[in-house]
Amino acid sequence: MSFLLLSVVSFSQTSRRFPGKKSELTSPDGRWVLQDVHRDQGPNHSIFLKDRTSGKTRKICDYERGVGLVWSPDSRRFALNDYGGSDYTETNIFSIDDAVSKIDVQKEIQDKSDVKLGGDHEYFGVAYWVDKRRVVVHHWGYGNGDPVYCECYVYTLNGSVRRCAQQPNPVDDDFCERTTP
Repeated sequence: MSFLLLSVVSFSQTSRRFPGKKSELTSPDGRWVLQDVHRDQGPNHSIFLKDRTSGKTRKICDYERGVGLVWSPDSRRFALNDYGGSDYTETNIFSIDDAVSKIDVQKEIQDKSDVKLGGDHEYFGVAYWVDKRRVVVHHWGYGNGDPVYCECYVYTLNGSVRRCAQQPNPVDDDFCERTTP
């Protein structure tokens, strides 16, 4: 089965965008909850990780505009796509173990692939987890009169990056944005 075909089902019970109607996202095993907290004073939005077994809560980040979250199938990690500005994202993978450093997915892809950056509006986002070690990442954007583009990569945690075997159809100019939480 193609990685691209799987992206169409990326919005599921294990992924969600915040802010939204619901303010939490439960891990596949039910033990962990990512909670979206809103305040009237800045920072206005924060994401917290709560362990339902111990009750312990840890702050993951503050954000301004919106985030997309995607749990790994084994509930040990999650990806956070932070749509911090109108023209960029920050995409990181976090572990439930706070001793494990976050992974800057965009930097990993830039360092380990032939991706070319430079558009005015350029976004990266984990679309979904293939398994507990691999994610499909979409890279899309436009700018300076250039046409809209959409690329697909498979990133292995702290390892390799490769282009998806099948790339999105250039005619479907909003595929990456539409299929990435």
